[in-house]
Amino acid sequence: MNIALRPSGGRGEYELAGKQGELSVRDLFELPIFLEILPSTLINAHSKCELADGKPRIRLDPPKVRDSHPAPLITSAMMLPKPRRERVETGGVPLLRWHQYVVQIIRIDVIPHPKNVVIRPVSLRLENATGERLDMSFADRMTRVLRVWTAAAAVEGPVADAVRAHATAFTSTASSAKTLVQAYTDLRTALDKPDGDMLPILEAEFGTGVPELSALGAVIDEPTENEFVEDVHLNPLEARIERVRQWRLCSVRGGAATAFRRDVMQAYNWRCLFSGQRLPRTKATLAAGVDAAHILPWSRFDLDATSNGLCLSKQSHWAFDTGLFRLNYDEGERSYVVSIPDSVRLAAAASQFDLGSFDEMSGVIPRNRLPANEALWPSRHYITKLNRFLDGEAA
Repeated sequence: MNIALRPSGGRGEYELAGKQGELSVRDLFELPIFLEILPSTLINAHSKCELADGKPRIRLDPPKVRDSHPAPLITSAMMLPKPRRERVETGGVPLLRWHQYVVQIIRIDVIPHPKNVVIRPVSLRLENATGERLDMSFADRMTRVLRVWTAAAAVEGPVADAVRAHATAFTSTASSAKTLVQAYTDLRTALDKPDGDMLPILEAEFGTGVPELSALGAVIDEPTENEFVEDVHLNPLEARIERVRQWRLCSVRGGAATAFRRDVMQAYNWRCLFSGQRLPRTKATLAAGVDAAHILPWSRFDLDATSNGLCLSKQSHWAFDTGLFRLNYDEGERSYVVSIPDSVRLAAAASQFDLGSFDEMSGVIPRNRLPANEALWPSRHYITKLNRFLDGEAA
């Protein structure tokens, strides 16, 4: 499903378009809209989808607050320059300049509830009237924002104060639309009102910039034309797993992520938590056979903490990211348990997918596979939070 900017007189109108599985736009009429900026937090967008002039328009729900439509709130969270809704008044190079582009399409996952609808941004298409276009992954951009938030938490000064206020506003369920808009405005003021993109400026300020991907061996999914189709056939569970996968792909970027990989693999002595195989780099291999996998790739302040990581073989990492494996913590036994969900078993049986080698890894994880320092063990809180998200529960 998409939020799309449609021409309507001189000023564009935001509309909902398409389907999410069996869910249609008509199923969402008159329901209050909430934004899932991070999978752990829902922000009230103070708006609803209404049928106006035969179109599914997104309208502000009183009290009206300027710039509080879902689209500008999403770009505010992403620290993008302020967009316009009048495409004809935009233009020039670079595209990311204040009031010089429109948010043409936002690909979203939609999560219906009896009394509201939750919108989870996936990708954005930004355009201007002179033909410039930029497609952007929401998870990729927000991972960079998260790292700026984290770095600013340990620094003093007006810019750091403004970044902290921005982080608080966009991670608090109590924030009003006015609070969100004000936090974004104050951040720009603290940076002396730059005309262009604020995020690279802040990355330079706090040393969280992203090196070339080739140096990290990372492959990041970039939005494609198919990313913006209006009808999406992923069921809710598949969509949740896919969003976690995208966040994890983005989380491998940056200097902090490089340190995270090193710290996690050293803490586990290059041993896969699920299989028990020890696969370090050797003179005969170019790289270790294990990865550092994030549990919660959107964790606000512990994104790259060792306790937010798992050391996994390439196969186990794939299985964890795709939802084939689930990790739980047994409070009574003080043990970690890896299992294969029933939904995966049913799908595997239907596709004649052999789960034999994965069944061998299932069960209670031996304690000698965990880090020697118990403080570095996988965070029980983050495991629970991840599983609640995958199960569709409110965080």
